[in-house]
Amino acid sequence: MTQTWTSNFAVAVEEVIDGAFDVAPDPARDGIVIWNSDGRLSAYNRAIFGLFDLPDGTLSLGMEERDIHSLQSSYGDAKFLNGSGAAQLDGSGAPGSGNEYWRAVLQSGRVVRVDTRPLRQGGVATVIADMSESPSRPVVEEEAAVLRKTIEDCPLGALVLSCDSNRCLVANSALVTWLGEDFIKTLAEIAPQPVGENTDRLEAVLTDPEFSARLADYEVQCTAADGETHWILLSGSSLEFEGCAARIIWFRDISVRRRQAHDLQIKVADKTQQLEEALHRADLASLAKTQFLANMSHELRTPLNSIIGFSDLLQKEMFGPIGSERYTEFVQHIHSAGAHLLELINDILDVSRIELGEMGLKEDLFDLGRSVSATIAMIRPKLAEKSQHFTAELPDRPVGFTGDERQIRQVLMNLLTNAVKFTDTNGEIALRLTIDPEEGAVLEVKDNGMGIRASDLDRVLNPFEQATDETYSRSIEGAGLGLYLTQAIAKSHGGDLKISSQLGVGTIVTVTLPATRIEPLG
Repeated sequence: MTQTWTSNFAVAVEEVIDGAFDVAPDPARDGIVIWNSDGRLSAYNRAIFGLFDLPDGTLSLGMEERDIHSLQSSYGDAKFLNGSGAAQLDGSGAPGSGNEYWRAVLQSGRVVRVDTRPLRQGGVATVIADMSESPSRPVVEEEAAVLRKTIEDCPLGALVLSCDSNRCLVANSALVTWLGEDFIKTLAEIAPQPVGENTDRLEAVLTDPEFSARLADYEVQCTAADGETHWILLSGSSLEFEGCAARIIWFRDISVRRRQAHDLQIKVADKTQQLEEALHRADLASLAKTQFLANMSHELRTPLNSIIGFSDLLQKEMFGPIGSERYTEFVQHIHSAGAHLLELINDILDVSRIELGEMGLKEDLFDLGRSVSATIAMIRPKLAEKSQHFTAELPDRPVGFTGDERQIRQVLMNLLTNAVKFTDTNGEIALRLTIDPEEGAVLEVKDNGMGIRASDLDRVLNPFEQATDETYSRSIEGAGLGLYLTQAIAKSHGGDLKISSQLGVGTIVTVTLPATRIEPLG
């Protein structure tokens, strides 16, 4: 501690006030007093006596505010020692106005800046800085004039209001032309007050110093001098204007932008409505198509059953020999083609039922392993025709499963039929059924056939889609309904279907059925 200070602190006064001020005061030039949290004088420097023309011994540690008041009769400037003295303010601010400092004129005519700040450990520090070395009045006036001209020449509307009374300090021509002089006068007649919930009213926004001084791209509506309603984008900030605590608010007309945005919203809404109507029409068309397919499927099954039935009778020569062997061959073709067509019609009918939401489940408890074995027996003739090597891995005990047995058999038949069709002669096909307590029943069919390109894996699950285009070596007969129906049946049982494939290597199709459907057989 130096002789500059008189203090009862155990540490240097500079450490006590460190960080309290934006710019550290100079104890050799600025007058500094420190009050503790009990309101007693804890430290002061020698410069304070020179600034206030106080004789030595006027101040002493431990003095209270009332002691300062008693000094004012003899030394009027002593009132500034506790950071007050509103009678000497020159309009640049006041205690409690939100400013931390203000200017005052001492009895000697000296202009000082009084700055009071709270301390971290409690109490306050007041710094009285001599402004005699500040820029001369002509320089200050010149700077103020430049600022005024800058605001006046700005093409945006600009308004400078004092914080203490809402007095209009500057309103540039752009703003007056736009909003009118009456609007500016009205603001000055309204005392500063909180905006409250009136944040959509321009007058309320501007007359709250706290709110309008920190505006950042705030949008509000108002009626301009031409009687039209405009949208305004406001930006505000605080400033010291010609020695007065003030705030400046910039006004930008965004009515055109808002109208364009509104027009765009209307266009988007119209387009959205048009798309919704188009989707509705598409849904109706799809529903009509589905109903047509369902009706036609029913209509076509009747004559097809007759064709298949009568051709079967001719094949068996129930009522005598046909005669020519060529006729017998033709009858076999008729029977085979009719059976294939009936299979396609049945698949289309199932698709129609799915899309109409009419494909219900006829659930019952059955042995899943036995059902799989029966389906394998049905596919073996096709396997034999292409000399394909087939292996099956099934559980060695009955597996109770609750579901639609016919549909589960159709799942396996579709998978095995696809494997046979897309696998070359002498190829390999493997089936595996595993039961997992958590995953459930997992049915996997694997082949080393032509495989599916990665980009086609999602497409082949759509109805009437096949992975047979110019990138594949050949095209395979079929309507492209097998995988779509298989996935639909799996999902209707609460399961799922996954495909793993590589072009030219082979395909693995896995159907998982939930564990909740597995239960012991009676």
